[in-house]
Amino acid sequence: MLGAGIVLTLGREYSYAGLFALITFFFFGNLVTKYKYETKALLGVAEGNKGRRDLKNVFGNGLSPLIFAILYADYHNTIFLLGFSGAVATACADTFSTEIGQARGKPRLITTLKKVPVGTNGGVSFNGLVAAMLGSGLVSIACLTFRLAIEPQLFLLICTLAGFLGCVADSIFGATVEDRKPLNLNKHHVNILATLVGGIFAIALGYVLLSYLQITHIDQITQILAKYALDVFNRGGFGW
Repeated sequence: MLGAGIVLTLGREYSYAGLFALITFFFFGNLVTKYKYETKALLGVAEGNKGRRDLKNVFGNGLSPLIFAILYADYHNTIFLLGFSGAVATACADTFSTEIGQARGKPRLITTLKKVPVGTNGGVSFNGLVAAMLGSGLVSIACLTFRLAIEPQLFLLICTLAGFLGCVADSIFGATVEDRKPLNLNKHHVNILATLVGGIFAIALGYVLLSYLQITHIDQITQILAKYALDVFNRGGFGW
């Protein structure tokens, strides 16, 4: 139902791209859910129903992309398609981080960096964070089919980074508000919040890079960073 709503709201021009992004997420998301499933089952952290996602999972990961699709339908501003891309990238990043991180990682609580048991809300690991970047990047590549007026490499940078940051936000929400009073948010509520944050990150990054800094090519970012590093070096470092 959410997929149909997204396709309808994006219209003829962008519906295929939005659908392709969702299919990419669900395809790779299901693959990593089955990754070392027996190991995760023994740890008590495997996705229920033998890894098959239910309606709550779909709603938790699909509501925010639908919101951005509706905003695009209302305002016809393609910046909301960037938000849509960031939201789906966040969903994929979080799935990759959870499923691979729980199978291979040694988690630490994101807010304190203390070691925690596998499956702890807000727990992150190096393997999980690398997996998050991979998952975000896969959806970002799929979202290139929107063919927005942005250099492809710059679009990939914005979308992948937004998805990763959205995943980090998911872990922070997990450590601070999930299954805690007074809100008692469950993981699906947290997914909605995190994907919304990921979409907002994408829009904010797009605005800062494209409008404020007026960057149109990824090479300009390298030039800016190199110039900044040279200025710091000439001043004798950061003054530490």
